[in-house]
Amino acid sequence: MSMAAQPEFTAEVIRLGAAQSRACFNCGNCSAICPLAETDSFYPRRLLRYAQLGAGEKILASPGIWLCYHCGQCTSMCPRLADPGEVIMALRRWAIARYSWPRPAGKLYTSKMFTFFFYLSAAVFFGLGLVLFHGPVDRETVRLSLFIPTRLIEVGGVGLGCFVLGCVALSLRRMYRHLTTAAPVPVRLGAGDVWRTFLEEVLIQQRYRQCEDKTRRWMHLAIVNGFIALGLTTALAFIFNSGGAPENLPAPIRGLGTLGGIALLGGALVAGWRRLAGREVFTHFTDWTFLTLLFLAGLTGLLLEGTAYLNLPPASYTLYAAHLVVVALLILAAPCTKFAHAAYRFLALCVARAQTRAQSGK
Repeated sequence: MSMAAQPEFTAEVIRLGAAQSRACFNCGNCSAICPLAETDSFYPRRLLRYAQLGAGEKILASPGIWLCYHCGQCTSMCPRLADPGEVIMALRRWAIARYSWPRPAGKLYTSKMFTFFFYLSAAVFFGLGLVLFHGPVDRETVRLSLFIPTRLIEVGGVGLGCFVLGCVALSLRRMYRHLTTAAPVPVRLGAGDVWRTFLEEVLIQQRYRQCEDKTRRWMHLAIVNGFIALGLTTALAFIFNSGGAPENLPAPIRGLGTLGGIALLGGALVAGWRRLAGREVFTHFTDWTFLTLLFLAGLTGLLLEGTAYLNLPPASYTLYAAHLVVVALLILAAPCTKFAHAAYRFLALCVARAQTRAQSGK
C-alpha cells in the first residue's frame, strides 16, 4: 500500500478497533512478554509498526496477524496503553474485508448499517418464505417434516452451503496467494501440516493451555467442537435419514446433535459473560452479532428438542421455523463472521507450520 493511502488505511483500521495504535512508540515491551516471541523476537511489534506505516500489503502477506491468541499480556505490559492485542484483532478484521469474495461481503466487517440491513433483509426473506410456503400443520402431533418438508430443507441447505463454501474457497485462495507470494522461502503445504494443525489448533486448542485463565480454552473447545458435532449430526442425518422426519432421527444421531447444541450454547454464554464482565476485550459489533446468532441457534434447537418430546405442536413449529432462519443466517454470513475467521486462522497456521518446516530443511 502506498504512503498516499496511509491516512485512509489508518482511519479504517482505527474504525475496526485499533483506536490506540497511534500511541505505540515501538518500545518492544510487547515482544518481551509475548510467548510467540520465542520464535520471532519482533513479534508482535512488527505488526504494530506495519499498522502505523499503513503497510497493507505486508499485513495481508503476514501469517502473524492470525497467530495471536489474545492472552492479553502485551496489552497489560504496554506503557503507552496502545493495546497491541486489539490492534492485531483490528488488522484481522481489515484483512478479512480485503480477502472476502465477493468484495461487498467485506462490508459485514466494516459497516454497522450494511450489517444491520443485511441480516434484517435476509431474516425477512427466509422468514416470509417459511410462513408463505410451509406445509400442513398437524395440531395433534408434532410432524416437522409435514410442516416443512425435509427434502426441501436438504436441497436448500445444500445449495446455500455450496454457494457459501465457494465464496470461502475463493477468499482463502486470495489469502493463500498473499501469504505464499511474499514468503521468505517457497511454501508447499503437506498433508501433515494440515492434519497436525487441525488436531492441535482446532480439536484440542493446544495453545490455549498456556493461558492462565483456563476458561478461555474451555470456551473455545465448547464452541468449536459443538459446531463440529452439529455439522456431523447434519451430515449423518442426510446419509441415514435423507428425506425422513427430523423427529424420527436415530437416537445416537439425535444424541450427538443434543450434545453439540449444549456445547455451542454453553460456549456462547460463557463468551458473552466474559465480554460483559470485562474479561475479554473483543467489543467489535461483529463479535456480538456472531455470538447472538450462535446463542439463538443453540437455544432454539434445544427448546425444539424439548417441545417435540413433550408433543407441543404450535411451539415446536414456531421454534423449528425460528431455528431454520437463524441457521440460514449463520450459513449465509459465514464468509464474513468468526466462521471465516476460523478458516483464515487455520490456513495461516498451516502456512506458518509449512514455512517453519521449509526453513529448517525438513
